[in-house]
Amino acid sequence: MSAPTSKLTYLQTVDIFQDLSPVQMKDVEAAVPMFTCEPGRIFYRAEEPAEVLFILKKGEIVLSRINEDGKRLITSTLKAGTVFGEMPLVGQHMHSSQAEALTDCLICSMSRRDVLELIGRYPVIALRITEVLSERLRNAEERLEEMAFQGLRERLASLLLRLASETDWRGNPVIRGLTHQHLAEILGTYRETISTTLAEFRASGLIEVGRKRISLVDPAGLREMIDR
Repeated sequence: MSAPTSKLTYLQTVDIFQDLSPVQMKDVEAAVPMFTCEPGRIFYRAEEPAEVLFILKKGEIVLSRINEDGKRLITSTLKAGTVFGEMPLVGQHMHSSQAEALTDCLICSMSRRDVLELIGRYPVIALRITEVLSERLRNAEERLEEMAFQGLRERLASLLLRLASETDWRGNPVIRGLTHQHLAEILGTYRETISTTLAEFRASGLIEVGRKRISLVDPAGLREMIDR
């Protein structure tokens, strides 16, 4: 049996800490508390009043908003190494969103005081947070462009390519943990529409669909669909 991954090892994979020395990382490890979160658990709600900065060290989470009619829209799907939360000090806002674990997660939680102390000791962390925010803004702009200029088939193909962060036993890109409902909430449409479109992709030999698993059998074909 392999040894469990240490907290320090997880922290070393986070972009905002990439410039710190091993000694400095030990300092960060001592200052940053960690908690686990099982799939389906909502660990931050829109009505939370406190400022908090989260670092996702392992797993995937979704940020979503619910309107007055109870309809949910997933605004972001975040993977390990991501910084997010409600802390205007570093440009982080949840925008009335809730955060839900999509898979088993390990998460660091820092208060405003924790963040101020870390930035005071290591100002380069603030620079890295800015870079993370810039990348997230670029991704948001790409999503807006897709919504404005692409049809649902093209948007779904683009989403599948973007979400596939690992490979299956054959080397095909694969998405795990997301249901048809999750995909519908990301794209702002209905689950039935997503299921129908995925069935079309499957019949065309572009994907294979299992329980909370989508394998991209023909990624090039999906890209060709987007570029037409």
